Amino acid sequence: MNKPSKTPGISRIDQPSHRTHGFFLRAARNGEIFSAFFTDKTYGGRAAALAAAVEHRGKLLKILGLPIRKMRRLNAEIVRRRSRSGICGVRRVIDRKVRPWRKYWVAAWSPELGVVRKKQFSIRKHGEERAKQLALRARRAGLRSMKP
Repeated sequence: MNKPSKTPGISRIDQPSHRTHGFFLRAARNGEIFSAFFTDKTYGGRAAALAAAVEHRGKLLKILGLPIRKMRRLNAEIVRRRSRSGICGVRRVIDRKVRPWRKYWVAAWSPELGVVRKKQFSIRKHGEERAKQLALRARRAGLRSMKP
């Protein structure tokens, strides 16, 4: 596993084609993004620009507070905008590789970090609504089994 960054939220940007060299700071809270750019030229060098970015990040954290770490299960239950089923992790699939096309609903979840489990429910076997309901039920059961 990677070790945590000493300067989270701060990244280096070097674009010689645009004569852009400096550190970019970004923080997000409640859907709002706060950003600032610290150029090497303005601050008199790379080290000074990094120091200014770290200092600004400290001031920003005092105002915004630390980010709230959500449990994996709570994060998995967030409804995303692009979800057509209404529940993240449940989707309708049409497999066009075989004839006749296979249509099914899939439920996916992650019981532990780095592991993904999926379960499929055939629309031909169960019908559209029943297959969707079975997938939703499997997803909820999978979320209950998740380790923090």
